[in-house]
Amino acid sequence: MSAFGAAETTPFPFPVRILHDHTADRLAVVADVSPAEIDDLTVEAGATRVRIAIDRDDERCARILSPLASIPSRWAFGDDRSAVYNNGVLTVSLETTRRRTR
Repeated sequence: MSAFGAAETTPFPFPVRILHDHTADRLAVVADVSPAEIDDLTVEAGATRVRIAIDRDDERCARILSPLASIPSRWAFGDDRSAVYNNGVLTVSLETTRRRTR
């Protein structure tokens, strides 16, 4: 899992919505981050968490989301991941998959 940095941040002032499509095994995180520029955005995804960071006006706003915390721990994010930024809206799409048991 990626280690999310603990850099100093300000509160995340942007609305975020999380949608889980059980039938498609996909989770979408949608954030209205307007007027951020694409070069100001950072998205990191670990096994169960997503971090969105935005640099603006010499400040860094960040939010760590743990949307899989509400479903059993046998679930994790798979390898199929994408992020798209269009007209001020950031959409992160992640495959959800069962964790392998040992």
